[in-house]
Amino acid sequence: MSSYLETDFCTTEEGLDYIFGYMGAVYGASFSRHWENIDPGLVRNVWAKELGRFLTYKPSLIYALEHLPPAFIPSAVAFRLTCNGGPRIPDKPHSMITKQPSQFEAARNEIIKSEALAKLAELRRSFSEKAKSNEPN
Repeated sequence: MSSYLETDFCTTEEGLDYIFGYMGAVYGASFSRHWENIDPGLVRNVWAKELGRFLTYKPSLIYALEHLPPAFIPSAVAFRLTCNGGPRIPDKPHSMITKQPSQFEAARNEIIKSEALAKLAELRRSFSEKAKSNEPN
């Protein structure tokens, strides 16, 4: 298992900004013109979809950016294939993973919670009635 460093990770948006900023610096004006008639949001969505987890792991991005083809701007698919040759994305240590309840568990927990709250309300009502009956007039 590879060592897991929290600092090796970033958000998808940070990864996209890093890639496009770096490639803009490497390829210059031809990079800007490369996307000229395409909606920038669409370009980012396609790259995010194609690169997936690689976008959030900085060592993979750095590896791919260090191995850019000199003559042409890579497609999202070509960039992903280059990322595949880089370092493996480490697994998060188990102690850092938090289990999320399934829909069934969440629904069951809500039922249990509402039943407990109903019983609590009934006990409070009963206690309040007892306290009133023990009050001197």
